Amino acid sequence: MLWGEAAAGHAPSAETALISREQLALVEAAIADAGERPARIFHRFRVDGLTQRDGASEMRISLSTVEADLRKVHAALAALRRQFDAS
Repeated sequence: MLWGEAAAGHAPSAETALISREQLALVEAAIADAGERPARIFHRFRVDGLTQRDGASEMRISLSTVEADLRKVHAALAALRRQFDAS
């Protein structure tokens, strides 16, 4: 498992590092493919730590729109995770 090497304190192999970079690129693409607004909301919420309510206020949209956009990104990431798990 990729996380296992990092958790054990070992430097990842070149192959593991390459796979991780490829997976990161796929994750970034999946987030971007969800659309500009959902991607921005996801980043502000998950990376920057902004609350959903504050994100809605900042973007001048409803809280339910923020929730729907987050669901869209989470669904895309869940589908990608299933692909990772199947390979």
